Amino acid sequence: MRNTTPRAPLSAAVFILATILVTAVVAEPAAGSAALPQRISAPELKRMLMDLPGTFEIVDIRPPAPYADFSLPGSANVRIADVIANPSYRNGNVPLVIVDRDGSLAMAVGGILSQGTRRSIRVLHGGLEAYWNDTAALLPSDLAPAPAPVQAPAAKAPTAAKAAVAAPAARSTPTKSSAGC
Repeated sequence: MRNTTPRAPLSAAVFILATILVTAVVAEPAAGSAALPQRISAPELKRMLMDLPGTFEIVDIRPPAPYADFSLPGSANVRIADVIANPSYRNGNVPLVIVDRDGSLAMAVGGILSQGTRRSIRVLHGGLEAYWNDTAALLPSDLAPAPAPVQAPAAKAPTAAKAAVAAPAARSTPTKSSAGC
């Protein structure tokens, strides 16, 4: 019987090559990894609105009726289908901030947009509810709505005519009191 030594180096070379390939595949990030939108807090968005107006685009995806009741300055009311289908929201030089009532739909729409663009997509964390609650506490006292003053009923001063009227005279005949029944 002969020793089969030529196979041993070949087996070792295949093992080393397989190890290198497996390591390279595992170490490399997955090609299908999902890009997610960045979350922005309500105080951060408030500061951006005050300090950096015009350096970003705000899209409000709520229905038109709630948008008419309250909206952020400079925001545009756009339907969700239009945001997803219109390529102008995927292309742009400034960050796109998406807002809704509570942040859930905005995060879903932002996730869809983030998949096909290099544009910075941001979502208001907690939605406009969080914006309203967080920024109302940050308002200066002169801008915060003041509580309505409580007005006590004014006491009327007695007039001189009433003071001159004498009290009614007492009856001369006593009246019978009730028996309580």
